[in-house]
Amino acid sequence: MCRPNSNCTASLPRRPSRLLLTHSSFVHDDKHAHALSTANPYLHGLGGPSLLSTLLTVAFYVAVLFLWEFAAYLFITQYVHINPILESQVNRQILARHIACDFSSLVYCAYLAISQRHICHDLLMASPLYKRSDSMRTEDYEKRVFRYHPGCQRLMVIFFVYQVKNMYDSIYWNDGIEFVLHHIFAGMAAWGGMYPGCLHFYALFYFGFSEISTAILSLLANFDPIHGVEGLDEVFPITKIVLGGLFVVSFIICRVIAWPYVTYYFTQDALKAMKCTSKMAEGRRGYVKAIFYCCAALSAIQILFVYMIIVMGKQEIEKMLG
Repeated sequence: MCRPNSNCTASLPRRPSRLLLTHSSFVHDDKHAHALSTANPYLHGLGGPSLLSTLLTVAFYVAVLFLWEFAAYLFITQYVHINPILESQVNRQILARHIACDFSSLVYCAYLAISQRHICHDLLMASPLYKRSDSMRTEDYEKRVFRYHPGCQRLMVIFFVYQVKNMYDSIYWNDGIEFVLHHIFAGMAAWGGMYPGCLHFYALFYFGFSEISTAILSLLANFDPIHGVEGLDEVFPITKIVLGGLFVVSFIICRVIAWPYVTYYFTQDALKAMKCTSKMAEGRRGYVKAIFYCCAALSAIQILFVYMIIVMGKQEIEKMLG
């Protein structure tokens, strides 16, 4: 048996490095995948595409995001006559960033998660809506923690791409160190899900479904007086109110209701995986442990967000009434 860092992969059948642009690009044949993931999990994760193919794809999509954002900027420039606030080049750049990069990327992540929702069927069946006792059985944790899902791998590639682009934007626009750190840790979480590969079952929620509320928040960010366009709320007051209402509803559904439910099962599976003696757990326990503590911290932050939403909502209502 070769060690993970040996050159034994040279004797295995190899696929050419290529851009991963479709779902089928992430589909593997089980025998080939098992051989690769056993030989070197850090290059092939749970048996998905090679590291080089993933890096090529990330570079390609990051370039696409830059071009898409620039196209949005040019589009907005065509409508500067609508209001003087759009005559500012900086304002147009801010709008293009939040709409073309942030909103588009997060909506696409949510779409990929929804398209693969069948993977989370057991999670839904175990909910209070169905109460299926044969779903989410504790003894099936290895299947949820160590099984490869092509759609989830694809989702994590796109989510990682977004974090790379957004980290660049946070530095360029001087958003603050807290935003840069957030993108670094979020990107590391997605990368660890790909290489060495783990927790694909839960990636659908944390990198996809939960980002629905964040997508709406990215549009609402345009109205922020610091990181958005100052005065935009006065030009489009109804738009801000509608987006604010949609964000509150989506946040409650995704972060207040669904997040604790999914995290409950994730915690159970993660604790078992950290003690697992399975061969698939080798080289992956550290990632599971890191994600476990990150999830605990993020879950605590949700409470702070709820408080902030209540305070901000109260302030907005007072403005409307006053």
